[in-house]
Formats: sequence, structure tokens, C-alpha cells
Amino acid sequence: MRTEEKKKNAHLGFLTALGNSHNGVIGGFLVLNMSGRPVEFHCTSPVRPNRAQEILYGETLDSFVCGEQIAPALVGRAKIELAAVLTNDPNMLPAIQLLNAPLGIVLRHVNNSDIKTESDVGRSPTEFDKNLNAMAESSFSDSPSSGSTDQHLLDCKKNDDPFFYDTLSALPFVPGVDYSCWRETICGRNRLALPTCFVTESHEKVSFEECVSRITPFLKSIDSMEPFERIRLAVEEAQKSN
Repeated sequence: MRTEEKKKNAHLGFLTALGNSHNGVIGGFLVLNMSGRPVEFHCTSPVRPNRAQEILYGETLDSFVCGEQIAPALVGRAKIELAAVLTNDPNMLPAIQLLNAPLGIVLRHVNNSDIKTESDVGRSPTEFDKNLNAMAESSFSDSPSSGSTDQHLLDCKKNDDPFFYDTLSALPFVPGVDYSCWRETICGRNRLALPTCFVTESHEKVSFEECVSRITPFLKSIDSMEPFERIRLAVEEAQKSN
């Protein structure tokens, strides 16, 4: 039983979005093992809501596209069970009601460059690396219209992506997200915000303490901010092949 539980919680997901709902949003999802090495990678083609959707959804558009369409679609493609999913985008947080793994947000931390990661140091190319360019995936047959990528979508995030907020109180308003039910925690130099209680699709309750205990082992070898840069670079490479 302990072996099964250890195996079940042996992978951590990182979820983000590039661009914006007006020019197009590309979602990226990276799954890492305990050593910080990639196990799965999924991304979407740009999702561009039409003008009617922009008008009808109003200020809720970004959280609808990211949290209700991109997030569940990408996380749902994971072939392995996840200990948790971390994002740097508050607009992904409405997905907490649609996922079967706890969802948290990574906040800015100090001296993150001092944390050593095994992700890319001294390793030979894996099958994952060889197939990276073939992993760009198109999503949402019934979602907002999507199309080919403009380089602008990637360039507009290069200067400030990945973007992180300093504290939980600094997070912007997102429809459907009640920050009073969230708490901050610090694991080493990593600062996260997690829900005080998470309920899975199968109605399993996961406490704040359990969420922290699931994530902490990964942060011994992974800088929680770094994988989001990997996703950005991987999306760029995947889009070049399209």
C-alpha cells in the first residue's frame, strides 16, 4: 500500500498559458518526476475567442479560456496520476473545481537560482527530448476558435514570462476564485498558495497539510519557478514545427 501511494504521488504537473485571450492563448503542461526530469509535455494551438465571445464573457473571458477550457483539457491528457498541479497564472485557478489533483499557484521567491536542479545537467537526450517537436497538440473541437501561431504570441511573454506574484494578497480578482479559502506556505525558498481544502472529482477531500506534504518532496530538487520557463521554450520549439 505504501509503495502504491508513493508511486501515485511521484509526479508533479506545471501548467501555464502564453499570450492573452485577445491575440490568442497557448496552454502548456509539463509533468516532472521527483528529480525534475520531464515525463510528459502537452500544449495547445492558440485559442482565439471570437468577437461575440469577447463581448458576452466580458471580464470573465480570460478565466473561462484558461481555467475552464485549457486547464482541464491539458491536465486530462496526463497518462499518470499526479501528486498536484502548480500554475503561475491566476486565470487557471477556476480549474480547481474540474481537476482530480490539487491545484496551487507558485509565488515569487528569493534566491531561487541557488536551488540546484537535475533537470538538464549531465543527462543524455531521452525519448521525451527526441519527440518534443511532435508534441504540439490541437485542442477544443467545440472551444473558442483557434488558428496558427503568430510569433507575437510568444514574443509578448518573453520579457516577463514566467510572471509571478509576490504574495497571495497580490493576486488579481478572478471570477469564481475565493482567496479567503487559500493559504500561503513556504517550502525552502519556494513560496506557494494552496487551497485550505481540495475536493477531487471523485469527492475525495485533500487537506492543506496533505497538499503541502505531496508537493514538498519535489521541491528538494526542483525550483518551482523554473519549469515555467521550460514550458515557454518547449512551446516555442513545438510551434516552429507547425
